[in-house]
Amino acid sequence: MMILSLSLFIVMFGAVAAGGDQYDQLSEHLGEYFGASTGGDSILGNIVNLGQTSTGAGTGEGNGAADSERTISSETAKEAQLSQKLEDQKMAETRENIKTAFEDANLADDVEVSLRSNGIYISLQDSILFDAWSDELTSTVEKYLDVVSNEIKDLDKDIVVAGHTADFPSATVSGWELSANRAISVMDYLVDQEGVNPDRISIQAFAEKQPIDSEQTEEAFSRNRRVEIIVNKDYE
Repeated sequence: MMILSLSLFIVMFGAVAAGGDQYDQLSEHLGEYFGASTGGDSILGNIVNLGQTSTGAGTGEGNGAADSERTISSETAKEAQLSQKLEDQKMAETRENIKTAFEDANLADDVEVSLRSNGIYISLQDSILFDAWSDELTSTVEKYLDVVSNEIKDLDKDIVVAGHTADFPSATVSGWELSANRAISVMDYLVDQEGVNPDRISIQAFAEKQPIDSEQTEEAFSRNRRVEIIVNKDYE
């Protein structure tokens, strides 16, 4: 009897290791025989089932983690797309609000407001902010920067103030220095007077290196001398 039991377990072990059809056939036949002989659930059947559970062969259980990861990845991508769409709508609405506010205040002639792939660009001519070759804000600056700050300070976006000069040399100050100092003056006003979050604002200086008009005329120089306030998008 012991020899028979040992032989039986050796056969069982081989079938479990082989898996597939051989395992299924052996499990079915032995389960029927011993189940019928005992009049109830077979102990052997339970052992065989335990063997199958431990191997996991052909059950597809190994795909569960991968399927879960794919589902999470898909949901994350959908959420990102939705967030980007909502942001695009908000930025477009803010751009229109700024343009309308400048038009209502009869200030639109000296300001350009555009929506680009990375955010809103508000370009202010230097003549409405500064005297010639100066980095000190004039008394007229409030009405322009009030319009800007009212629309952007609650967006919770990163803001860049970029200074630009023209390709027109001065004996007293360099374009780099002037563009940087003007950007700083505008940034300080937005933070100190308009309540823009100082942790979300920074400056850039480009001197004459990014002209919007390449003509060598006074009109072109006037367009190139500007300060841009850029409200950056979270998604591009």
